[in-house]
Amino acid sequence: MADHPLPVGTRVTHINQQWATSRTTPDGTAEILEARGPYHDGSWEYRVFAARDFSRRPGPDNPLDREAWWSSSAVRVARPHSD
Repeated sequence: MADHPLPVGTRVTHINQQWATSRTTPDGTAEILEARGPYHDGSWEYRVFAARDFSRRPGPDNPLDREAWWSSSAVRVARPHSD
């Protein structure tokens, strides 16, 4: 599990994006813009700049152009892989 809060600019994916593994989307599907917390349970909340369509890989036809709030319990840090 990542230490929280994650810094602004960190590239992340949401745990519900099962297809967005480090091999298919090494740069993540969102970028952290702001963090709020910690809350009473120790969690944080992140305002992210995310892909338009949550279910598809970002790209020219699915740009990062919307903001959303994601819980720290649902955020995974993007980890580029090396071949």
